[in-house]
Amino acid sequence: MTPRARTSGLATALVALLSARAAAAAPPADAAPPAPDSPAGAPPAAPAPAPAAAPAPAGAPAPASAPETASLDASLALGEEVVVVGHRVGPLDSADVLTSVDILGGEQIQNQSTSEPLELLRRVPAVYVESYNQGIIGADIGLRGFNTQGDVAHTKLLIDGIPSNHHVGLPDLKAVFPLEIERMEVVKGTNDPRYGLNNVAGNINVVTRKSGNERIARLLAGSFWTVEPQVLVATESDALSQTYFAGYRGSDGYRDHSRTDRVAGSAKWFYEPSRQLRVGLILRGMFLDADSPGYLSREEARSRPTASPAYSAADGGRQATLHGSVHLDHEITDDLSWQLKAYGQAFLRDRWVRFDTDVSQQLRVEDDKHYGAISVLTYRARDPRALGLTVEWGVDYQLQDDRYQRFPTVDRERQGPAFRDEDFALHAAGSYLQASASPLKPIKLVAALRADRLAGAGKFLEQPEGEAARRVDYDLNDYGFIWQPKASVMVTPVKGQSLYANYGRTFQIGTGKGAFAVQGPPLDPSINDGWEVGYRSSVFPWLTSHLAYWEQRASGEVRDKGDGSGDSENVGKTLRRGFDVELTLRPFEFLSVWGAFSRAISEQVEPGPALAANKGKELDHVPSFSAKGGVDVHPVEELLVSLFCYAQGGYHINKANHTEEYGSRKVGDYVVFNASAAYDATEAISLGVEVNNLLDQSYDTSIWYKDFGVVGAQHNPGDARSAYVTGTLRF
Repeated sequence: MTPRARTSGLATALVALLSARAAAAAPPADAAPPAPDSPAGAPPAAPAPAPAAAPAPAGAPAPASAPETASLDASLALGEEVVVVGHRVGPLDSADVLTSVDILGGEQIQNQSTSEPLELLRRVPAVYVESYNQGIIGADIGLRGFNTQGDVAHTKLLIDGIPSNHHVGLPDLKAVFPLEIERMEVVKGTNDPRYGLNNVAGNINVVTRKSGNERIARLLAGSFWTVEPQVLVATESDALSQTYFAGYRGSDGYRDHSRTDRVAGSAKWFYEPSRQLRVGLILRGMFLDADSPGYLSREEARSRPTASPAYSAADGGRQATLHGSVHLDHEITDDLSWQLKAYGQAFLRDRWVRFDTDVSQQLRVEDDKHYGAISVLTYRARDPRALGLTVEWGVDYQLQDDRYQRFPTVDRERQGPAFRDEDFALHAAGSYLQASASPLKPIKLVAALRADRLAGAGKFLEQPEGEAARRVDYDLNDYGFIWQPKASVMVTPVKGQSLYANYGRTFQIGTGKGAFAVQGPPLDPSINDGWEVGYRSSVFPWLTSHLAYWEQRASGEVRDKGDGSGDSENVGKTLRRGFDVELTLRPFEFLSVWGAFSRAISEQVEPGPALAANKGKELDHVPSFSAKGGVDVHPVEELLVSLFCYAQGGYHINKANHTEEYGSRKVGDYVVFNASAAYDATEAISLGVEVNNLLDQSYDTSIWYKDFGVVGAQHNPGDARSAYVTGTLRF
């Protein structure tokens, strides 16, 4: 077998993407009939151990540089206590939120092979990942009963505290490679007041490495002609720290016509003239050039899973991501600290897609430019008589300057003007005030109030039947001030055992055109009220556990229609509820066994007159459960052998819970095993091997229902058994 030829060089593709911006910006003269959307593609234009879970009094970052055979202490550390030297400064972090919080350390991430960085989150309890494998449309994540179809913006993604969601809410992690990640923090539920827009089900903060004295080069190679070199260089001298990273991943992919080439780099400078002041600059860039294999029918996916339909031969896309941010941390007094972050970034995407022989290919051009600032002022009372009082005030602002267009094409050549053109701006401003204290030693109380205000305006191409196309101005729906109270309590009757409960409110609006007043009377935001009760235990050093039950109700859930118009629809009142169980066992120093099981139940409580038949039915694409677990063994100090298992239950592929092909049956359930081994040959050289889909199971990573063109379920088969080797040099 020989590697397939690249369709185009990375440099050529990048030049083409950037030069296409000018052509795409021209207003259309006429409009062609719109083509339907794909619910399963992204919305218009996600070694073995599991994470540490919270609530916990403080977060502990993963080691800046972890050897291949990471310590078993990093396995499933639920509610472990953290010893803090001196006193804490800076804003409250994810581990301070009294809800379900999971922290995935870098040593659990950096050795993995994945074409889509969002798939690294598959190890986190209660998080499910759907891999589309459609070129630049790689994957999406689901959380707390919210699906992976991109029709609801439900989870806020941040990289080093900077938002990284597209204007439609899609989380984008492509600019970061595994070696650069220090840790991933996942906060679930409605109780975190730090964020507003897109923070419906929770948030994820990816923290990258920014300090130390280390030089690491890692090379991964394996199945499907995959190669992935990564280099990280970090230096510290006097008050200045510098960190540089570069990475590339190229692969032919398991399926035909699925070649991907991704290159990314970052540079970080942080200057700390005194213990009270730290300023920094982060620059990051990424470019991706990828072919798209298209989707298969159920029969095709089973008989020839590597196939790519002939009509998808010219499908694929390019994406460029550019980012710059400044960071300031200032300890004003021993009690008072201030943090400020300001940023500007762009997501530029061109995607060519054709869904079957009955519809034409189209080019989807997405040009997102986002600017913003986040300010947090934190007061921590040091006087013992203050009962551990902490007060935090945060203010944030984001401007989204977005352009989204669709053009008719044949084999990537434009055949006319844009038939869909949206040019709009969204201003999102929010502020919160949070206070926490311990009136009695075993009790911690937290109360917070957040308010958000949204505004915006845009121009949208419209073509009423029998009339010429025209651009129409619309303002954003007037949502008013969106108030979101939060409250929580944690009781620790004995050291190592805690009970907690929380309540919180979040909000959700339509995305893109769906957030604007294009349908008459202004729409109210969907208000999500959620609560959670939980128990965590770490009484014994060899046994830790976490149990939680949660519910979340939406007053009027908003979803993208998926009909190509860009409009949203209100699916009415919804209910999500479920429970999480997490456990880790370390009977011996050389052995760790961990597991997590999450059950999610969703319901369309009151879908409204237009969708009355769906009342009582489940929401689509929400797996009935997700389960994951692993065994990590150190036969000798230098060797770590791991086995990881991921399973998810079935889901319905439409809101009606019924299709002609499957009836009322759920689809999409599967179980996959991965195995890995890592060996520290010397202090400077480490070797590793990873086998994914160890049992060579046949399964689908994505199934969605297409109700246009050739109607039916669309499948993306998961990769067959694959193997990868890594070599790491510290120099």
